[in-house]
Amino acid sequence: MKALDSLRIFVATQRKGSLSAAARSLSLSPATISRRISALEEELGVKLVDRTSRNLKVTEAGQAFLERAEVVLEAMAEAQQAALDARQRPEGRLRVHSRTHIGLRVVAPLLPRFAQAYPDIRVEIELSEHPVNLVEQDFDIDIRTGKSADSGFVIKRLLSSDEVLVASPALARAYARLRHPSELPQLRCLTYRREHEQTTWRYIDAAQGGQEQELAIQGVLSANNGELLRLAAIGGMGVALLSEATVRSDLRDGTLVRLLPEYRFAVRGFSNGIFAVFRHSRTLPLKVRAFVDFVADALKNEGA
Repeated sequence: MKALDSLRIFVATQRKGSLSAAARSLSLSPATISRRISALEEELGVKLVDRTSRNLKVTEAGQAFLERAEVVLEAMAEAQQAALDARQRPEGRLRVHSRTHIGLRVVAPLLPRFAQAYPDIRVEIELSEHPVNLVEQDFDIDIRTGKSADSGFVIKRLLSSDEVLVASPALARAYARLRHPSELPQLRCLTYRREHEQTTWRYIDAAQGGQEQELAIQGVLSANNGELLRLAAIGGMGVALLSEATVRSDLRDGTLVRLLPEYRFAVRGFSNGIFAVFRHSRTLPLKVRAFVDFVADALKNEGA
């Protein structure tokens, strides 16, 4: 285990870029970090890093050692996880990130039942509108409305959910003459803001051979939070294009009304579905598997 600790220290210095940063991440002193690396170099008989007053520069031998050390540490982590999983009892801290709207409207209602089913898992959830790096920010799972292009992650579709055009009952009555998506730019719309991009709504028009059409929408309100848009739509401020899963209860109780249901809609930059993204591992931690499977099953049953 002492040898593994030395590997962890060396890898941490390269990931963090300095002795002080590595020391903070490992709760050790910079002097201790330096001594352990020197001892490792003496044991190996090669120089792993060139030290300067400001940073560390890995040597050619150090780079070769680093690549293999990372493989060893990953294998050890998987072996430890396999030993824990052998007890068949999901437990421990589970860090989950989600887009705010999805977290509040889709994930949050499931948490009491999940806690009852898995009392030994301590769930930490962070909501934001920004993409996260699972590894660097130490998240186990990211709940997204779009797929990840990174082959290093596992992507599981939790729910297929079309984007639906919704408005308050009063506004739906005012727009009773709405017949085609091409009329939407002239209406009061609520749009999701993605940095400085022009909001584009897409729809499929059967009359045009099923081709996808695009609409540039200048909303009376734009926000980077779907829950805010939902509340504004309920208040009658405008028409919103939101994931069906997040407004399902509103449509059921009549708080919101669906417009142009004969058309399929989408927002550029988002996939029509909700996905769980997590790190690839030969031995998936039980706590991750438990959460992903629980949410997927619950959403499937609710939509049935």
